[in-house]
Amino acid sequence: MSWSWRKLLLLRPLIREFIWSCIGDGRSTSMWFDKWCVAGPLSNIISSRDITRAGFNHASKVRDCIQDSLWIWPNEWLVKYPLLNSIPIPVISDDNSDSLEWRCKDGMGKPFSVHNVWDLIRPRDNLVSWCDLVWFHACIPRHAFNMWLIFKQRLRTQDCLRSWEVDTDLAVVCPLCETQPDSHEHLFFDCPFSQQVWSRVQQIAVLTGAGPSLASIITHPMPIAKRKSSKSCIVKLVVAAAYFIWHEHGSSQLVF
Repeated sequence: MSWSWRKLLLLRPLIREFIWSCIGDGRSTSMWFDKWCVAGPLSNIISSRDITRAGFNHASKVRDCIQDSLWIWPNEWLVKYPLLNSIPIPVISDDNSDSLEWRCKDGMGKPFSVHNVWDLIRPRDNLVSWCDLVWFHACIPRHAFNMWLIFKQRLRTQDCLRSWEVDTDLAVVCPLCETQPDSHEHLFFDCPFSQQVWSRVQQIAVLTGAGPSLASIITHPMPIAKRKSSKSCIVKLVVAAAYFIWHEHGSSQLVF
């Protein structure tokens, strides 16, 4: 089995709650392990020992547990597992087979799509002020990802490597100017090399009020970056500039 398939299979517990079985004839839906009711899977409620003691087995289907439109499980289960009292008896239809349905957290069925799956299972956090400067229509993915790392201060500059307790033989000074310690704050944009790039970007994007610092870049272009205009596209040149500064930073480290 390939690595990608193994990773996909690891997602089964995460997406299982969204996959519902719609009862038709009840012949293919597991009574205990499929989610066909709000309380399901029932294996999370009823112990395996009680299932076998009642004369059922792990292969029992929903149809096997219904007789004359009534549940045939023991009455003592209703006392031991009160939740069973609220489970409606499905209407068995021999003309229809059981089917699977994708349901969202609100219980409403929706057509299956990768977009819906990702939107349900993805991690969520508070919206950050700089999102429109990093992720926007027609953004270049490698530029956007690099800018995201910059704002999170996760680029492999020397200050981060030291905080991560990573041993390195690379110089501790900035490889672009070779005068100041290497850090995010220095590289964007205190370094003489990056300052020249930043000055040119300021002229093109008309960002005369923004200083050469990360904090200023976050606050000053934000109102412009949110707009849908030609100026907002020009403002986002800072993303490309930051990418190529970091690219040059990495290339300079390899020169001995």
